[in-house]
Amino acid sequence: MSIVLATRLGELLSASGRVQVVERVVLERLLSELNLGASELADPQTALKLGRLMAAKLIGTGNLLFLPDSTLLNLRLIDTETSAITKTIQHRIASTAELEREIFDVNRAVLKSVVEKYPLQGYVVRMEGAEAMINLGQMHGVTTGTTFEIVQPGETVTYKGRVLRGASKASARLEVLRVTPDLCYARILQAERAPAPDDQVREVVAEVVAKGGGV
Repeated sequence: MSIVLATRLGELLSASGRVQVVERVVLERLLSELNLGASELADPQTALKLGRLMAAKLIGTGNLLFLPDSTLLNLRLIDTETSAITKTIQHRIASTAELEREIFDVNRAVLKSVVEKYPLQGYVVRMEGAEAMINLGQMHGVTTGTTFEIVQPGETVTYKGRVLRGASKASARLEVLRVTPDLCYARILQAERAPAPDDQVREVVAEVVAKGGGV
């Protein structure tokens, strides 16, 4: 079951276009070169070392606990740069549940965590009619349907000699229609003001999670 779950979850995450998953054969080759067994991935330090060697931003490690009436998945997402656990996902799979549906739910939870922690951020290059050209493309994880917000910096306030900045505000929402390796073109869904060159854009978390990775 662990192999089925890991393989299918990897396929769904890759299908989302937002996450690039290291293929299992690459991981197995690296384990072989380092003279390590797959069971040693349970060691967080070993997992982090492998993640850094593969230039991975996140590595997932965890376990399955088989209970009489269900299976409990405990998955930890670890940032390979800081060694911090960015998310712990616990998911119970009933013995009568549809496995594909359960894996899809786990996939959405992983995507949500990735986008919340590492949302795509870029800038409007220029406006072409009613479309905004943005300096993010396929190589950055942008796909057709990706949604961005135009982010306006919060107002600054000087208090006791310190300059404090308030919360940023979204002034427009854009949906990507076309994508090239380096750029994307988005239509305006709603706007308080028209987007302009050099406006900052930030990926919208809820939209990525709603897509769920292409099931």
